[in-house]
Amino acid sequence: MSQLTAVPMIQIIFPKDGKIRSRKVVKRSNARNTGKYPSWKMQRMMQWESVHEGNAMRVLDATPNVISYCEQPCEIIFTLNGAKRRHYPDFMVIDANRRELWEVKTESDANSPEVSERTAYLTQTLPEYGYGYRVVFAEILAKQPRLDNIKRLNKLGRQPISLLEQELIRRLFLDEPVISWGEFEQKSPQILRNVSRLILEGKLSIDFNQPINSATLIHSHFNSSR
Repeated sequence: MSQLTAVPMIQIIFPKDGKIRSRKVVKRSNARNTGKYPSWKMQRMMQWESVHEGNAMRVLDATPNVISYCEQPCEIIFTLNGAKRRHYPDFMVIDANRRELWEVKTESDANSPEVSERTAYLTQTLPEYGYGYRVVFAEILAKQPRLDNIKRLNKLGRQPISLLEQELIRRLFLDEPVISWGEFEQKSPQILRNVSRLILEGKLSIDFNQPINSATLIHSHFNSSR
Protein backbone atom coordinates (compact mmCIF):
# COMPACT_ATOMS: atom_id res chain seq x y z
CA MET A 1 0.00 0.00 0.00
CA SER A 2 1.44 3.34 -0.97
CA GLN A 3 1.84 5.96 1.73
CA LEU A 4 0.22 9.32 1.08
CA THR A 5 2.11 12.46 2.02
CA ALA A 6 -0.06 15.12 3.66
CA VAL A 7 0.00 18.45 1.85
CA PRO A 8 0.08 21.43 4.23
CA MET A 9 -3.22 23.30 4.28
CA ILE A 10 -1.47 26.50 5.30
CA GLN A 11 1.94 28.02 4.73
CA ILE A 12 3.18 30.39 7.41
CA ILE A 13 6.12 32.44 6.14
CA PHE A 14 8.16 34.50 8.60
CA PRO A 15 10.56 37.36 7.74
CA LYS A 16 14.10 36.37 6.79
CA ASP A 17 17.54 37.98 6.87
CA GLY A 18 17.00 39.64 10.24
CA LYS A 19 13.91 41.55 9.16
CA ILE A 20 11.31 42.32 11.82
CA ARG A 21 8.19 42.62 9.66
CA SER A 22 6.83 40.51 6.84
CA ARG A 23 6.04 43.69 4.90
CA LYS A 24 6.86 47.37 5.20
CA VAL A 25 4.26 49.49 6.96
CA VAL A 26 5.55 53.07 7.09
CA LYS A 27 6.45 54.40 3.64
CA ARG A 28 6.85 57.91 2.29
CA SER A 29 4.43 57.09 -0.50
CA ASN A 30 1.68 55.86 1.82
CA ALA A 31 -1.70 57.40 1.07
CA ARG A 32 -3.18 55.92 4.24
CA ASN A 33 -2.55 57.02 7.81
CA THR A 34 0.50 55.24 9.24
CA GLY A 35 2.82 55.97 12.12
CA LYS A 36 5.13 54.73 14.85
CA TYR A 37 4.70 53.93 18.52
CA PRO A 38 7.58 53.71 21.04
CA SER A 39 6.86 50.49 22.92
CA TRP A 40 8.43 50.33 26.39
CA LYS A 41 7.76 46.60 26.52
CA MET A 42 9.44 45.78 23.20
CA GLN A 43 12.12 48.50 23.55
CA ARG A 44 11.76 49.69 19.96
CA MET A 45 9.62 51.77 17.63
CA MET A 46 6.62 49.79 16.44
CA GLN A 47 4.96 50.62 13.11
CA TRP A 48 1.19 50.82 12.66
CA GLU A 49 -0.93 51.35 9.58
CA SER A 50 -4.14 52.41 11.33
CA VAL A 51 -4.91 54.23 14.56
CA HIS A 52 -6.62 51.03 15.68
CA GLU A 53 -3.33 49.13 15.46
CA GLY A 54 -1.67 51.93 17.42
CA ASN A 55 -4.30 51.49 20.13
CA ALA A 56 -3.65 47.74 20.14
CA MET A 57 0.05 48.37 20.79
CA ARG A 58 -0.78 50.58 23.77
CA VAL A 59 -3.14 47.93 25.15
CA LEU A 60 -0.56 45.16 24.69
CA ASP A 61 2.07 47.24 26.47
CA ALA A 62 -0.35 47.58 29.40
CA THR A 63 -1.36 43.89 29.54
CA PRO A 64 0.81 42.23 32.21
CA ASN A 65 0.51 38.64 30.96
CA VAL A 66 1.72 39.57 27.46
CA ILE A 67 5.44 38.75 27.29
CA SER A 68 6.06 40.13 23.80
CA TYR A 69 4.36 41.10 20.57
CA CYS A 70 5.36 42.16 17.07
CA GLU A 71 3.64 43.80 14.13
CA GLN A 72 3.17 42.27 10.66
CA PRO A 73 4.76 39.03 11.95
CA CYS A 74 4.18 36.71 9.01
CA GLU A 75 2.46 35.94 5.74
CA ILE A 76 -0.16 33.19 5.69
CA ILE A 77 -0.89 31.46 2.38
CA PHE A 78 -3.94 29.21 2.26
CA THR A 79 -6.62 27.93 -0.06
CA LEU A 80 -10.27 28.60 0.72
CA ASN A 81 -13.18 27.67 -1.52
CA GLY A 82 -10.73 26.73 -4.24
CA ALA A 83 -9.00 30.12 -4.27
CA LYS A 84 -5.46 30.82 -3.10
CA ARG A 85 -5.32 33.61 -0.55
CA ARG A 86 -2.65 35.61 1.27
CA HIS A 87 -3.12 37.16 4.68
CA TYR A 88 -0.83 39.34 6.80
CA PRO A 89 -2.01 39.31 10.43
CA ASP A 90 -1.49 42.57 12.27
CA PHE A 91 0.25 41.10 15.33
CA MET A 92 1.74 38.04 16.94
CA VAL A 93 1.09 38.10 20.69
CA ILE A 94 3.01 35.80 23.02
CA ASP A 95 2.24 35.04 26.65
CA ALA A 96 3.37 32.24 28.95
CA ASN A 97 0.85 29.76 27.53
CA ARG A 98 0.30 30.48 23.87
CA ARG A 99 1.17 32.27 20.65
CA GLU A 100 -1.72 34.11 19.06
CA LEU A 101 -2.11 35.97 15.76
CA TRP A 102 -4.26 39.09 15.92
CA GLU A 103 -6.15 40.91 13.22
CA VAL A 104 -7.51 44.34 14.22
CA LYS A 105 -10.77 45.30 12.52
CA THR A 106 -13.76 47.53 13.07
CA GLU A 107 -16.82 45.47 13.93
CA SER A 108 -18.44 46.20 10.57
CA ASP A 109 -15.31 45.13 8.65
CA ALA A 110 -14.94 42.01 10.77
CA ASN A 111 -18.52 40.97 9.95
CA SER A 112 -18.07 41.33 6.19
CA PRO A 113 -18.50 37.98 4.38
CA GLU A 114 -14.88 37.77 3.18
CA VAL A 115 -13.32 38.57 6.55
CA SER A 116 -15.71 36.46 8.62
CA GLU A 117 -15.14 33.48 6.30
CA ARG A 118 -11.36 33.88 6.62
CA THR A 119 -11.61 34.30 10.38
CA ALA A 120 -13.64 31.12 10.79
CA TYR A 121 -11.17 29.14 8.69
CA LEU A 122 -8.01 30.42 10.41
CA THR A 123 -9.52 30.13 13.89
CA GLN A 124 -10.23 26.48 13.22
CA THR A 125 -7.05 25.59 11.31
CA LEU A 126 -4.15 27.57 12.86
CA PRO A 127 -4.14 25.75 16.24
CA GLU A 128 -2.89 22.68 14.33
CA TYR A 129 0.22 24.75 13.56
CA GLY A 130 0.67 26.02 17.11
CA TYR A 131 -1.08 29.40 16.81
CA GLY A 132 -4.34 30.83 18.02
CA TYR A 133 -6.14 33.38 15.86
CA ARG A 134 -8.25 36.29 17.00
CA VAL A 135 -10.02 39.25 15.47
CA VAL A 136 -9.88 42.19 17.88
CA PHE A 137 -12.52 44.87 17.49
CA ALA A 138 -11.21 48.41 17.09
CA GLU A 139 -14.17 49.72 19.06
CA ILE A 140 -13.14 47.71 22.12
CA LEU A 141 -9.54 48.90 21.87
CA ALA A 142 -10.73 52.53 21.76
CA LYS A 143 -13.16 52.20 24.67
CA GLN A 144 -12.99 55.10 27.12
CA PRO A 145 -11.88 55.87 29.76
CA ARG A 146 -9.86 52.66 29.51
CA LEU A 147 -7.73 53.82 26.56
CA ASP A 148 -6.91 57.19 28.14
CA ASN A 149 -5.94 55.40 31.37
CA ILE A 150 -3.65 53.09 29.41
CA LYS A 151 -2.04 56.01 27.58
CA ARG A 152 -1.41 57.80 30.87
CA LEU A 153 0.12 54.77 32.58
CA ASN A 154 2.28 53.90 29.56
CA LYS A 155 3.64 57.44 29.58
CA LEU A 156 4.27 57.58 33.34
CA GLY A 157 5.57 54.02 33.68
CA ARG A 158 7.96 53.84 30.74
CA GLN A 159 11.10 53.55 32.85
CA PRO A 160 11.92 50.33 34.74
CA ILE A 161 11.77 50.35 38.51
CA SER A 162 14.64 49.15 40.71
CA LEU A 163 14.17 46.30 43.18
CA LEU A 164 14.77 48.73 46.05
CA GLU A 165 12.08 51.13 44.82
CA GLN A 166 9.71 48.22 44.29
CA GLU A 167 10.35 46.93 47.80
CA LEU A 168 9.63 50.35 49.32
CA ILE A 169 6.24 50.43 47.61
CA ARG A 170 5.49 46.82 48.55
CA ARG A 171 6.05 47.66 52.21
CA LEU A 172 3.58 50.53 52.01
CA PHE A 173 0.88 48.03 51.09
CA LEU A 174 1.66 45.80 54.08
CA ASP A 175 -0.08 48.30 56.34
CA GLU A 176 -2.69 49.47 53.81
CA PRO A 177 -3.79 46.85 51.24
CA VAL A 178 -5.54 49.60 49.24
CA ILE A 179 -4.00 53.05 48.69
CA SER A 180 -5.47 55.91 46.65
CA TRP A 181 -3.78 57.47 43.63
CA GLY A 182 -3.95 60.81 45.43
CA GLU A 183 -1.82 59.56 48.32
CA PHE A 184 0.98 58.73 45.90
CA GLU A 185 0.50 62.03 44.08
CA GLN A 186 1.25 63.81 47.35
CA LYS A 187 4.51 61.91 47.90
CA SER A 188 6.54 62.61 44.75
CA PRO A 189 6.35 62.42 40.94
CA GLN A 190 8.91 59.59 40.96
CA ILE A 191 6.82 57.43 43.28
CA LEU A 192 3.83 57.97 41.00
CA ARG A 193 5.94 56.87 38.02
CA ASN A 194 7.02 53.76 39.93
CA VAL A 195 3.43 52.97 40.90
CA SER A 196 2.39 53.34 37.25
CA ARG A 197 5.10 50.90 36.19
CA LEU A 198 3.98 48.36 38.80
CA ILE A 199 0.39 48.64 37.54
CA LEU A 200 1.62 47.93 34.00
CA GLU A 201 3.54 44.91 35.32
CA GLY A 202 0.49 43.58 37.19
CA LYS A 203 1.96 43.89 40.68
CA LEU A 204 -0.58 46.62 41.41
CA SER A 205 -3.99 47.15 39.83
CA ILE A 206 -6.72 49.74 39.32
CA ASP A 207 -10.18 49.74 37.75
CA PHE A 208 -9.35 50.66 34.16
CA ASN A 209 -13.01 51.32 33.44
CA GLN A 210 -13.04 54.41 35.66
CA PRO A 211 -11.06 57.61 35.00
CA ILE A 212 -7.81 57.87 36.96
CA ASN A 213 -8.07 60.62 39.57
CA SER A 214 -7.06 61.26 43.16
CA ALA A 215 -9.77 58.90 44.44
CA THR A 216 -8.67 55.96 42.26
CA LEU A 217 -7.98 52.94 44.46
CA ILE A 218 -4.79 50.94 43.89
CA HIS A 219 -4.72 47.30 44.98
CA SER A 220 -1.64 45.23 45.72
CA HIS A 221 -0.88 41.85 44.12
CA PHE A 222 2.68 41.44 45.34
CA ASN A 223 1.99 38.20 47.18
CA SER A 224 0.25 36.62 44.21
CA SER A 225 3.00 37.66 41.77
CA ARG A 226 5.96 36.39 43.76
